[in-house]
Amino acid sequence: MRSRRLYSDILPCFSRKQHRESFEVFLDLLLDGSGKPLPAGATVKSPSAISRFLNHAAWNTRQLCRVMRQHALETLQDRWRTQPHQRPRLELLVDLTSLGKTGKFAELADWVHTFNSVHGVHLVVLYLCCGELRLPWAFQVWRGKGSPSPAQLALKLLRTVPAALLAGKRRPRLHADGGFESVEFIRGVLSRGLDIVVGVRCTRKLEDGRQVRDLMVRGTLVKPSGLNQTMCVSWVWLYRNKEPEQRFVMSNLDLGGKYLARVGKRRWRIEAFFKTVKGRFGLERFAQHSKQGVMRWWCLSGMAFLLCHLQNLDLPVNLRETWPDWGDLARTVRFSFVPEVRRRALQLELDALNAFQQALPASST
Repeated sequence: MRSRRLYSDILPCFSRKQHRESFEVFLDLLLDGSGKPLPAGATVKSPSAISRFLNHAAWNTRQLCRVMRQHALETLQDRWRTQPHQRPRLELLVDLTSLGKTGKFAELADWVHTFNSVHGVHLVVLYLCCGELRLPWAFQVWRGKGSPSPAQLALKLLRTVPAALLAGKRRPRLHADGGFESVEFIRGVLSRGLDIVVGVRCTRKLEDGRQVRDLMVRGTLVKPSGLNQTMCVSWVWLYRNKEPEQRFVMSNLDLGGKYLARVGKRRWRIEAFFKTVKGRFGLERFAQHSKQGVMRWWCLSGMAFLLCHLQNLDLPVNLRETWPDWGDLARTVRFSFVPEVRRRALQLELDALNAFQQALPASST
């Protein structure tokens, strides 16, 4: 099973016994599925031991990331080998997600900023999708004004994708929202041999002086101002509030108005990932005050998601859902990989219960 192989390859990242034990306890917290893997909830290990494991212990975080990325790469390549004549298109999704934080984090001062009215840490994430595969690949921290923009960080993330994944007859396609519509970003994506489908502001100026919102026909071919590239523009209507909201999307591909509008919605899959990794695996619940501790928290949170996703892929086809029950998957992985942590936690609770019962006066029993 792919999830078992990933877990087995992760364990050597923790060469010392106490580090491996702390890892297993923290993984047990992550796989609780409640989205609140706080060290205070650990019973087998003390909260201070979990905090030391995250902030100070000498284990190799980069090695952990390399192992996860290698398994994501092998999973993609295995899928392509089994479907040589119907190879699904690789789609690269980039977006920025905000992890709201209150309080003082002295060591994270250059990471904590306000963006889109959210005060906290802001991550630019690269997420790979191919058929039913959903693979978190890499992320960068946005460090505020005066530092590289989210679009520049996204281009940096693209350089981590191996050339082997970008080769083939079906050109990979990158999806992004309107925050990544800069000329620099579009040129950078196209120069890497990728097609692009990106959101665009309604006020974006065109070469002929009009704005995007002035277009009357979906699928119109235009040249945005400053970009020497013909782009196809379409739009969709969102009915989330009382008033419908018009969202525009453009691509270097002439896909036609209706089809481009449908393809543009594929970007929203990364929003489902953010919702899952935050709500189930505690991505934004980090309470560490060191950059190393926070970085490790994020990596381990993504690892928990990847373990559960690979577990879902190993299920028979007729048992898979379009978007699985992540709580059930987390419970399955938890009982499969860290059962001893569960047993020890339950035994401690039983011992405490027995001690309490024995301490009661005989008249009250």
